[in-house]
Amino acid sequence: MDKLVLALKGKVLLPLVLVPALALWLFLCKAHYESYWDGTILRVQTVDFNILHHTLPTTLSTLIVAGRADLIQRVLDSSYGIFGLVVTDPEGRSVLYKTGKVYHRASWQQLVSPEFLARTTEPYDLLTDPPPLEPVFAHSSPRSAAASRLAELPAGRVLGRVYYVRQPPPSLARDLSTFFGTGWLELSGSKRGYLLITLATVGFGLALVFLILFRQRSLEVRRRELEHLACELDIRQKALDHLACELSGQKERKRWLEQEADQSYRRALSLRSALATLKETLARADLAGQEQTVPEAAGIKLRPPIHPPSELLAELEALIPELATDAQGLRAQAEQLQEHCRLLEERQAEMKRILDQAYLRASELPGNLLPFRTSSPGHD
Repeated sequence: MDKLVLALKGKVLLPLVLVPALALWLFLCKAHYESYWDGTILRVQTVDFNILHHTLPTTLSTLIVAGRADLIQRVLDSSYGIFGLVVTDPEGRSVLYKTGKVYHRASWQQLVSPEFLARTTEPYDLLTDPPPLEPVFAHSSPRSAAASRLAELPAGRVLGRVYYVRQPPPSLARDLSTFFGTGWLELSGSKRGYLLITLATVGFGLALVFLILFRQRSLEVRRRELEHLACELDIRQKALDHLACELSGQKERKRWLEQEADQSYRRALSLRSALATLKETLARADLAGQEQTVPEAAGIKLRPPIHPPSELLAELEALIPELATDAQGLRAQAEQLQEHCRLLEERQAEMKRILDQAYLRASELPGNLLPFRTSSPGHD
């Protein structure tokens, strides 16, 4: 979902929000249209017709018997043309009177004919002499689709019929064109509902655009944070690699110093062994010299040695402590290097722990924007 939000740009965002908002607006307008014309207006006309079933036959019959044709037209015009009232002859073959007023536009007036009146769903009432006192038809509730019969047809001479004509509702397109085209200051009827639906839809679209832009900005900020964190991780990874290389070099130097110390120690041991052998040889040579004193006294002259034995022995004895000291120094350096290597290993472990914590903190942030983590170098 976040990837889709980040992918939405200005040219794509507006159509993507406008098309669903327009579809939602049309759906709500259609629902309001059906609720108003097929619900509210239909129930109001049902109530009006129910009242007229109880009063209009008596009134019109009385006026016809009294010969007041002028009052008959005034009674029919009392509906203001919102619905139609039509008076015909007793057989319903010719129209004698009908509502003459038009409310906003002519609708049912153009359809009035004996054939059209015969197809109306609302039952007609008979006008008789004497005037009927009891209603013949009535609606059980405002939601009833058809009137039910309450009594028999009135007795007496039939003077005519009175029909009740419902005004057909306009089409949805015509109703919307009326809302957009005329009467902006008049918010009556269905216009009020269309205005509220339009304002609600526009507000919903603006709120949706604002939320998407706000989410994009939040994701952009988090993306920058992740890039900064990835850069920091890369720097720490490079530092860890550098420490690993340094540790490897120190370990190689440690092994070399240990080898040198072992070789020096072995050379010191071999010199010590050679010195002991040399002492034994010199001791045997001294013993042999003492045994040869007799031939020398007899007149045999021996050649003296080139170097006195005591001086060579002293040099060898002086060389052994120096070699031992060098071996101890090399061993001390090896121990120092070993301690340094241990410190480097601890530092490397600490850097790896910090790197792992930073990576875990980055992975907990929303969005799959963190680059692939490079593997840390292994330990010896």
